Amino acid sequence: MTSSSPARPKSRTAVAREVIRRRILRLEMPPGTVFSEGDLAAALDLGKTPVREALNLLTHESLVAVAPHSGYLVMPVTLRDVRELLELRVTVETLPARLVAARAEGAAGLDAAALAWWQATSGERTDAVPTPVRGLADAAALAERAGNARAAEVEGYVLRHQLRHLYLATALGDPCWPAPDRSALPAALAAGDPDGAAAVVEDGIRALGAALFAALVPVVAAYLDRPAAGGPAGPPPDAVLDLDLGTLLRDGVCDVRPGRVITAEATAR
Repeated sequence: MTSSSPARPKSRTAVAREVIRRRILRLEMPPGTVFSEGDLAAALDLGKTPVREALNLLTHESLVAVAPHSGYLVMPVTLRDVRELLELRVTVETLPARLVAARAEGAAGLDAAALAWWQATSGERTDAVPTPVRGLADAAALAERAGNARAAEVEGYVLRHQLRHLYLATALGDPCWPAPDRSALPAALAAGDPDGAAAVVEDGIRALGAALFAALVPVVAAYLDRPAAGGPAGPPPDAVLDLDLGTLLRDGVCDVRPGRVITAEATAR
C-alpha cells in the first residue's frame, strides 16, 4: 500500500500573496488605499522580501499598482469596471458550462468544489456559500471541472475581482440579491445540454449585474449630487460610472466592518 506524500507547506511569498489578496477583496484595504511595503510587512509579520514578491504578483492581478514616491496603491474600482467585468464574465463563463454539459456527467461534486473555492478565496470557514456569491462559486467549480487550464486561470482572475464588487455593493448599498434557481444548472448538465447550461450561467450573471447596479448607482449618484441615469432607461452619466467607489468608503458614506459584509447567512430578498 502506498501513502500519499504530505502537501508541501506554502512559501512565505504564497502566504503573503494570499493574505494581502484577501485583505483587498474583503475591503480591509479598500480601493484607493496607499501603503508602503515596509508598513504592510510589519503588519503581516512576514518580512519585506515575501511581501515585495507578493505585491509584484498582485500587480499582475490588477489588484495593486506601484504608486510613485508613495509605495503601492490598491487599485480603484468604478462602476465602469463593474460593468466591463460583467460583460467579460458572460464570455468567459459560458465556455466551461458548455464543455461540462457536453459530457452529460451531471453536477455531482460541483457543490463541494464551489464551497472549497469560497472558503479558499474568502478565508471564511462556513459550511455554505452565501447566496450573493453562489454564481461565482458555481463558475469556479465549472471552470475546474471543464479541464481547460487557461480558462480556469482567467476565470480565477475575473471571479476575484467580481467578489470585491460584491463586498463593495454590500458595504455601500442595500442589495436585493437574486435568488438563483438551484435546479436549472444541474438539470442542463445532466441532460447534456450545452446551450441550456450556458443560458443558465448567462442569466445568473445578468441578474447579479442588475442587483449590483441597482444597489450602487443611487449611492454614487447621491454622493455626486447627480441624476442616477442619463435619461429614461438611459445609462448612468460618466461622472457616476468613473468615480472610485473607495472614495465613498474613505469619506464615511457607510459604516463598513471590513471582511464581514458577506456572510453565509446572506439571503436573497
